[in-house]
Parts: sequence; structure tokens; C-alpha cells
Amino acid sequence: MAIGAAGIAARLRDELPAGRVIDDPATLLPYAYDASFWSLRQRRIPEAVVVPESPAEVVSVVRVANETGTPIVARGAGTGQTGGAIAPEGGIVISFARMRRILEIDRPNLQAVVEPGLVYVDFQNALASHGLFFPPDPGSGRACTLGGMAANNASGPHAVRWGTTSAYVLGAEVVLPDASVITTGGVRSKALKSSSGIDLTKLFVGSEGTLGIFTRLRLRVQPRPPARAVILAGYSKLEDTVASLDDLFAAGILPSTAELLDRSAVEAIQLWKPELALPEGEAVLFIEVEGTPDQVAANVRYTDGIVRRRATVTRFAEDEKEIQRLWSARSGLAAATALAHPGKHRIFAGEDLAVPLSEIPRTVRRARELGAELRIAVVFYGHFGDGNVHTAILIDPEDADEVRRADELADRLHKLAIEVGGTVTGEHGTGAVRAPYMRAEHGDALDVMKRIKDVLDPKGILNPGKIWAEDRVPGGRLLGSED
Repeated sequence: MAIGAAGIAARLRDELPAGRVIDDPATLLPYAYDASFWSLRQRRIPEAVVVPESPAEVVSVVRVANETGTPIVARGAGTGQTGGAIAPEGGIVISFARMRRILEIDRPNLQAVVEPGLVYVDFQNALASHGLFFPPDPGSGRACTLGGMAANNASGPHAVRWGTTSAYVLGAEVVLPDASVITTGGVRSKALKSSSGIDLTKLFVGSEGTLGIFTRLRLRVQPRPPARAVILAGYSKLEDTVASLDDLFAAGILPSTAELLDRSAVEAIQLWKPELALPEGEAVLFIEVEGTPDQVAANVRYTDGIVRRRATVTRFAEDEKEIQRLWSARSGLAAATALAHPGKHRIFAGEDLAVPLSEIPRTVRRARELGAELRIAVVFYGHFGDGNVHTAILIDPEDADEVRRADELADRLHKLAIEVGGTVTGEHGTGAVRAPYMRAEHGDALDVMKRIKDVLDPKGILNPGKIWAEDRVPGGRLLGSED
């Protein structure tokens, strides 16, 4: 029952307290974007945005959407890079900006209960006072929300040791498309593990809001390691970085991070912060070890000894100030690439490949060749320890031909990841941008995913146009659409 933008806003206002519904066109415009280059060109504007303050209000919004057949999209901070929080054909966006409370930190049971709009860095700061931390660490941590992290199964540099978000969601309160509410992981459970029933928590984590909407999350947290050290190692060949990591694994060492900067990233950082004096060559690895002070003091030297077998140069830091100075090379990569490529802007497209560790050298080399062939500047870096290769594609977004070539590069990078036995996304999600590659990556398993979607969401109202490329809803307001 399509009722139009005005009708949707009116229905929502009837159901919700004052001040929750936004339908002013100027105020709606920011919700047409996330961090993806795709959203800059599509500009899909929702009919209404709702900013609920409780799970009950989320239920009311979903009920209206279900009754009217209106698409509905859950949104955290809009830091996603795939168009995942964009309303592709109009509809309702639920912003969780006012549902950002920590409901409980249970130190003895190593868990916390939070609302989905809680910003990652605020959660970490609260946990720190209890000697705890939440291991997944996305690069957008100063802005992204925990609900968005769960929806995308996000991770970051520490995933090599600590894993991804899915390992830390113990349970969730979820609003289903028919406005019913379930609790996964046990209605009253505070257990840290369970083999009871089908694990519905894992079904919803990573489903990008296509199956249900999180209103509460029960998260596992960990004791914070009291000390760390960082080893910086330079290599003359990409293959030696893989061999060096394999040496560590063979010695029983699992670093907390193993970050790669290829020569393009190193050259950019040298322009930005020459005082860091990064090693010249094909690649640099940042390897971090954690533990008690005594453990770290022993492990960093043992690890350094193994890394020296293949690295051309190494140095390590145990002082926290020096550690942060070295890490600034990695965290400041965006500023460095801008300086190295004046007049160009980094776009998020083809930026999140994950490949087998043994295929990293071939993947990076082939990606370099593709960039050169298409005359596109690309900087390579990534979470080397789990095969997550990030690409920073740099273009002039006003140059139509360069945009076309960048699109082709992103397409070929996604296909390259599948070709070498990897995935088109390691941690950023599928969204609208990577939906066209799901069939090639998953084959008939994609049909099973869609059957689950159809059972839970027969009207197709939850985040349409994401994950399944053929999943499109007609109508809505489009400005500058290239479809």
C-alpha cells in the first residue's frame, strides 16, 4: 500500500512522540550519503528519517513500514563504504543517534549490554576504566557505531589475533520485519558460550540489516593487555613478508597485529613524515605483540630475531610514546596519500579485498599492474596478518573519464579477489556496491541466503538493494542516478 512521502511521515508522527520524524528535504539530504563513492553519485533521498529513543519506538517504525510496504534502512553513523545505510529507492531511514547508551558493563562476566547507536570509541573509553576492551578495532572507530559494526561484521588491524565482531556478539534484541521482537543467544543468558539451538546471533551479525534490526547488543569484552611493543620491518621483496609471517606462525607466535604498507604507501608517508625514516624497499610490516610487561619484553626480542631472518632492517619500540609515533605512519596514511597525490581524492571502491595469505604478493602486483594499465593512482596497505588488502584509489572526481577508469579498476579488483580464492570484502560489507559480485563468490549458496531473507522478510522491506543485486524496489526519489 504505497502512500507517498507525506503519508508516510504522517503515519509515523501518529505513532511516535514529537520530534522523532524528519521529512524536511534539506535535513533529509545528509542521509543520502555514506562514505562510499557510490553514494556521491546516486544521492538516494529517503522519504523520512526517524530518530527513535527506545526499542518500542523502533517497533512502531517497523510496524508502519510493514503495513505500508515501505522500505526501511537502519543507520548508525553513516561511515560505511558500500551504500549499506542508504535508502536505495526512498523509504524510511532509522537513525540510531539517540540510542547510544551503555546499559550494563558486567566486569565479572566479561560482557556488556549496549544500544546500537553507541559510538565505538565511547564504548572503549568506558571499558578502559574497568580494565577491559572490545577487541574489534575498525579504522572509523572514532565515529562508527556498534550496531553498524555488528551489521557488517566489522574488524580492523587486531583481527589477526582477536577476530572479527561476530566473535564478540553473544546475543541481540532484534526487531523482525513484521515488527515482532526476538532475543538471540538466550532470553536470560549471561553465558560466554552456548551450543543450544541454532545460532541465530550469527545469522543476524553481518546481514547488514536485511533480516532484522538490532535494538540491543550483548557483547563479549576482554581484559586489556597491560603492555605492548611494535616491530617495524622492511623487506626487499613482497614474498619475504609472507615468508616472515609464516616463520612467526611456525614458531608459535600469533602477533596482535601484522600491518602491511607497500612501497606506494611508504613513499607517501616519507613525503608526509620523513622523520619516521621508514625502510625503503617493496614493503614494510608493523608487527605488534601484547601481554604483561615481562611477556612483551621477551616476546618482542624473540619475534624480532625471527623477523630479522628475512627483513632487510628492523627496529622495535617498547615505550608507548615511541609506539604511537611509529603507528602514526599507519594511522596517518590518508593524510600522506593526499600529500603525495595533490589534486586527487581517495575514493572507497574496490578497497576491501581479502585473499589467502600466500596470494598477497600476486594480488598486490596484479593490482599495481591494473592501476598502471588504467592510469589510476593506487596506494596499497592492509591487515596483512589475515590477508585483508586495502586499496586507496586516488582520482579527480570531476574528471568523468578518470571516474570511468576508476570504476573499471574497482570492478577488476573485485574479480581478482575471487579469482585468487579470496572475497570481495573482508570487513567493510557488501551493501549495494558489492552486490553484483555475490553470485560469482557464493554460487548457489546465494540462493539459500535469499530464501532465508524471503522467509523473514516476505515483503522485502528491510534494506532492499543490498547483498542481492537483483533485489530492487521501484519508486522513490532519485537525483543524479546512473542506473
